[in-house]
Amino acid sequence: MSLCQEAHGRKLATGRAQILVLYELEPPGLDEAGTVHSDIVPVSVCKLEKITHADLLHGLASGFDVIYLQACSAPQGKDPQRLEVDLVRALGGLGRILLFNGAAGLDRRLAARLLPFPSVAPEVLAVGSRRDTARASAAALLPASTGHAELPDQAPYGSVSLDEDLCNSCNSCVWVCPSDALSLTESGGALSFVESLCTQCGLCVSICPQRALSMMPGMDLTAYAVLPHLLAGEGGQMEPTDAGGAAAEDPAAMEPPPAETGLPFAEVSLTPVPETRHTGRV
Repeated sequence: MSLCQEAHGRKLATGRAQILVLYELEPPGLDEAGTVHSDIVPVSVCKLEKITHADLLHGLASGFDVIYLQACSAPQGKDPQRLEVDLVRALGGLGRILLFNGAAGLDRRLAARLLPFPSVAPEVLAVGSRRDTARASAAALLPASTGHAELPDQAPYGSVSLDEDLCNSCNSCVWVCPSDALSLTESGGALSFVESLCTQCGLCVSICPQRALSMMPGMDLTAYAVLPHLLAGEGGQMEPTDAGGAAAEDPAAMEPPPAETGLPFAEVSLTPVPETRHTGRV
């Protein structure tokens, strides 16, 4: 947070691009690296494997224009790191997050002419959980018209779809869901889903005896991602629930409210959702 605050302040004061270099083994010549148009902030980290997409997205959205991330040298860390970088690129960091192995080429990249990207105040994004920070950062980085971002396989964000013809309402999926993304409405016991809570762990799919569930990676960037919806089957399409647990009949209720300039999410009037038998929460 302090690094982002300082970078954000320097960008506002000087108009210079802010470059963050994260490394575990210091590249030769990094101390002497510098540009006329950019500020370079080198940071040594204990374990590159601990740097996640949430950290990188927050940095790009709240102060830094480009992040250079040293590639993991440990074989077991290369694939997880690559997934984190792919997530950042899909969520607004394309062209702004780059891996490097050593000093070769890093000095030339650092000397390139960079223009500052827009950013928001760090404290606006770093609220709630790390998943909340990643979602808010992605909403700030991507164009305002982006309602849904496609993500690579194995991404920890996405939706669940239901084949109602196969489902026998055994409710096994609800009981194994570790994040309460799946629950049952009190009225009629319909299957309800909250995308923002889903980690795409796959437990619901693997335990379903009828093979009625499937997952689709992605991120809904609208305010409705945090609201419970009834699973309606094909393609993960869902219907918002009203206070009685039934699907809302007014089509206008399905339309998201207009976004306001400067906010990572559109403001929305939240309607209380039905208490669920699984969580006991309202």
